[in-house]
Amino acid sequence: SAIFSDAPAKDHWAHEGVDYAVENGLMQGVGDGKFAPEGTLTRAQLVTILYRVENEPAVELKGTFSDVPADSWYAKAVEWAEANGIVQGIGGGKFAPEAVITREQIATILYRYEEFKNGAPEVEGDLKAFPDAADVSDFAATAMVWAIENEIITGASENNVTYLKPLDSATREQIATIIMRYLEGE
Repeated sequence: SAIFSDAPAKDHWAHEGVDYAVENGLMQGVGDGKFAPEGTLTRAQLVTILYRVENEPAVELKGTFSDVPADSWYAKAVEWAEANGIVQGIGGGKFAPEAVITREQIATILYRYEEFKNGAPEVEGDLKAFPDAADVSDFAATAMVWAIENEIITGASENNVTYLKPLDSATREQIATIIMRYLEGE
């Protein structure tokens, strides 16, 4: 991904993930020749990545979510994801497309995408090893176990303790790496 002036260096942990996402057309730059590896990703952007993986199938725009305008760049991706059970919105008929996606939302969307592709994954285990396991929302618990067990999401280490940080955002380079781990592990 040398096309971006700020792409991670070859010896950086995120280099391979960013290259993978760019070369496979899953993620693009943010303009001005930049990838913004430390930037965040919105809910609409993550759904759009999965829509691209599926080669952008035809979609009927039903206006499922009141905050997803039919003429928005992400409308088809969000409708596709909702129609296939990959997203459910945040309640009240809203999707919050521009909200920064959290680590537990990433796990949940990828888990539901796996379910859509291959049927419900086998999930065994728990999150007891993580001191912040109680911070994981009920809707995301199974998905987080699945994502951790399959090494799609790894914990965040601080002072030799590994945390889940489910409500934190993830950077663009982290998400590129997560998507690569998921797609290559299939």
